[in-house]
Amino acid sequence: MNLIAVGVNHNTASIEIRERVALNDKEARSLLTELIDSKIASEALILSTCNRTELYVVPGLPEVTATYLKDYLITHKGIRKEVTRDHFFNFFACGAVRHFFNVACAIDSLILGEVQIIGQVKNSYNLAVEMKTTGPLINKMCHTAFSVANRVRTKTKLTAGAVSVSYAAVELTKKVYSDLSNKNILLVGAGDTAKLAAKNLLDKKVKDFYITNRTLARAESLAEELGTGKILPIEDLYTDLHQFDIVITAVGGNNHIIEGKHVSDAMQKRHRQPMLILDLGLPRNIAPDVAEVNNVFLKDIDDLKMIIDSNLEKRRAELPRVKHIIQKDLIEYAKWYFSLEVKPTIQDLQEKFFTIKEKELERIKNKVSPEEYQRMTILAERIVKKLLHYPITTIKEQSNDTTDPVNFIRSVFDLEEQTEEFPGLVFPINIKNQDH
Repeated sequence: MNLIAVGVNHNTASIEIRERVALNDKEARSLLTELIDSKIASEALILSTCNRTELYVVPGLPEVTATYLKDYLITHKGIRKEVTRDHFFNFFACGAVRHFFNVACAIDSLILGEVQIIGQVKNSYNLAVEMKTTGPLINKMCHTAFSVANRVRTKTKLTAGAVSVSYAAVELTKKVYSDLSNKNILLVGAGDTAKLAAKNLLDKKVKDFYITNRTLARAESLAEELGTGKILPIEDLYTDLHQFDIVITAVGGNNHIIEGKHVSDAMQKRHRQPMLILDLGLPRNIAPDVAEVNNVFLKDIDDLKMIIDSNLEKRRAELPRVKHIIQKDLIEYAKWYFSLEVKPTIQDLQEKFFTIKEKELERIKNKVSPEEYQRMTILAERIVKKLLHYPITTIKEQSNDTTDPVNFIRSVFDLEEQTEEFPGLVFPINIKNQDH
């Protein structure tokens, strides 16, 4: 299997290097076209996200190696002064397929089990299909990866539990209030952290909530993006604070936005109905004395980090099950590839035997009656099928091993030398026992 994967990711390169290597959609389209048009690749796929840029190639020329592809990508991006081959990883054949499965299943992600990567993998595949740069190896690899990722998601707990501050905050609101549909929620801030918290709220079927921010235009922009039209002017924050059951803050700056006196006044207007406040700011947005107000539950990043650490540990415990699922499909992928390799041999074997049968029957066709010829034809057909049964079964069964049953069968039955429509697989150990 002449498949090569090269790239940079969070394990091999800093964010500065990853930014230099990254490819947007336009650049990916251009590179895919170059690789195919120049015959460098017969198949190609590019996966580029914030944490990785990876190139999967079935070489079209003998000189195309992992080193060749690294240099080609560096030159294509014009980054030879900043980036070297040492910033790249490389995988071959089964190793490349395994790595792709690991990526799709989010066990190679910066955040273990993150759910966004499978969508990014699918988008990358769709782009390659659109550019007509995929073929049998990459098509099969991608569709198998999608299936593996789906089973990992449904049959393991790798993606369960919050592992980001924003998601943990929303998960905590669900634990405190099982039904969020009738709760008034205020989001203070319109930056990245606030946006993630808002998206997670929408994922939890929260239809609407208020957004406030120092800059009104940013609050309005976020509200429009998310489809929630409720804006609270920042100057009304303290007077209207009592209306909210849940307050999530995520703003920059060193000053506390909400002090104990603000919450104390709000709680009097709420007639002591509980309020949950989640402080996602660093430095903290909420003054510590807020926690002293009765019926107010204040949680900050440290509290959420405990939840995250616990969930990450649970995810790590799922890794053996995930790797077992990946291993099974990796073996099936290799078997599929070997079946492509042996198919021409089986066809040649059948053709040779049936050609001999036809020639021998032709010799006696005019020496026997039509009835006898018909019986002899049926008998010859049965004999040829029985003779072929064992070698065909053997070549199919042994095609999963690292021995070379194809050439053995071709030699035994004196078949012509096979042209390499499918180059031989490169497996250092028996695929049945392969672990890496």
